Amino acid sequence: MDQTTTAITQDAAEDAGNNVRSIAPRPLIAPIAVAITIADQLTKVAICGHFGFGRHDHITVIPGFFDIRKVFNYGAAWGLMSGERVALSGVSAGMLVLLWRYRKEFIGAGKLCRIGVGLLAGGVMGNLIDRVKLGHVVDFLDFHWKNVYTFPTFNIADTAICVGIFLYFIYTILAPKQKRE
Repeated sequence: MDQTTTAITQDAAEDAGNNVRSIAPRPLIAPIAVAITIADQLTKVAICGHFGFGRHDHITVIPGFFDIRKVFNYGAAWGLMSGERVALSGVSAGMLVLLWRYRKEFIGAGKLCRIGVGLLAGGVMGNLIDRVKLGHVVDFLDFHWKNVYTFPTFNIADTAICVGIFLYFIYTILAPKQKRE
């Protein structure tokens, strides 16, 4: 049985509730993190290339509900800590260091956990690249309800971070305690 087949068999056994320890690489975290980072950066390059150097521009996709709008975010989520580039970059770098430090535990964890950590790592990396390279994060997904409510503009990395944290949270609730240790 080759490594891929072994990993697939382990994942199937894991999904069935068996506590199977990894004897072959269980690729999910790194490929997901790399894919998210690349997708995030490519979409931001496309947005900046399309809209040029202006700070705010937009394309209406679904009138009254969804626009593609280039926004420069100098803070974290919802603009919190605006202007704190060094601190936010430090927090992001620290998160990546922690994910690297505990990689063996994550790799040995369930599939849901590995997917969540991959999404989280890719999202953090995508926004960190923006902060270091540009001094701000490029956001462009703008959801709103007519002129009544506007959700803060976000990007692929933000989505990956939120979904990754959610999946990890669900994993910690649903996984048997012995499987998490």
